[in-house]
Amino acid sequence: MSQFQLTTKVNIPLSGGMRIDKGQTFFVNLPFGHLPFDSINSKEAVTKRLELEGFNIKGHESILSSGYFDFKKL
Repeated sequence: MSQFQLTTKVNIPLSGGMRIDKGQTFFVNLPFGHLPFDSINSKEAVTKRLELEGFNIKGHESILSSGYFDFKKL
């Protein structure tokens, strides 16, 4: 498994008045050879990590891209 650090580039408004703040970081583990947004499985892993942090992104799946997050392999 490879671990990635995801950092939000902008404030991301979500449903119910929730938001992910710019600069907030998350860590996600992905199988070797995968990047955070390169496949459905990778996006699902990121979604699960965000849910564990208390963020429901249902209806906002378009944020799962490098347009909203910087990422680096640790």
